[in-house]
Amino acid sequence: MQFRVLGVPEVHDDVADRWVPLTSPKQRQLLGALLARPGVPVPMARLIEELWNGRAPGKAVNALQAHVSRLRQLLIEAEPSRANSPRLIARDTGYVLQVRPEELDSARFRTGTARAVALLDSDPRAARALLKEALGLWRGPAMAGSTSGPLCAGAAAELEEERLTALQALYDVQLRLGPRREAVGELRRITAAHPGRERFGGGRPWERAVEQGPDLPPVPAAAAGTGAGDSGELLRLRARVDELVDEQRLLRTQVERLSLLLARRGRAPGALTRR
Repeated sequence: MQFRVLGVPEVHDDVADRWVPLTSPKQRQLLGALLARPGVPVPMARLIEELWNGRAPGKAVNALQAHVSRLRQLLIEAEPSRANSPRLIARDTGYVLQVRPEELDSARFRTGTARAVALLDSDPRAARALLKEALGLWRGPAMAGSTSGPLCAGAAAELEEERLTALQALYDVQLRLGPRREAVGELRRITAAHPGRERFGGGRPWERAVEQGPDLPPVPAAAAGTGAGDSGELLRLRARVDELVDEQRLLRTQVERLSLLLARRGRAPGALTRR
């Protein structure tokens, strides 16, 4: 069984290879709210606020229990072996959905990005592969269509921030490894999607360098961190790369002008190197 919140909240039955049919928006909201705190009891009062956002019906507890009962039944139908030990159970004054980390896409995303960050200095290519795999779990905005309540909205905002952090790490590792032409499309999409993000700005040195021809040199490991202490050094390094690219362009222009001038005077450009 796979539970997904990196997009529309949904459940996939891996054995039957089918989506568990959630029949109403309230069921998706309920699923999202429970997956925002997997394995942790969520009080009924918070779930009622989540589903009705201050406009709960007169018998809100009964209505919530009906939605919980239906979701529990759908999960049992997908996993008949758990009929006597359902995932969704009542505990204390609320409900808890029991999900293992490997069954939840947000947990797998976080594990993958943490492993990637740990490898940024020692093995940037492996880090890049892990980041791409983790970011590939996203199918759309976190908790899409279910963020009208505070639980899902808060979890979605946190996940989106972590997604941007992972994109920043991928951006940085691409710069470290050198923005080969095949990576330009990916870097361009990241930059275009998040124009206000500081790390995706700076004149897009990767794009300018590739348009010039040669690839950028790998960025030193000391500038590849994702912490606040590294951002200043990273920005200074990018500014220096921009300066070098501009100097390269200026030098190329000057050489072309000098070559043209020498040609008009009847001297071969190679004569400069023989003096």
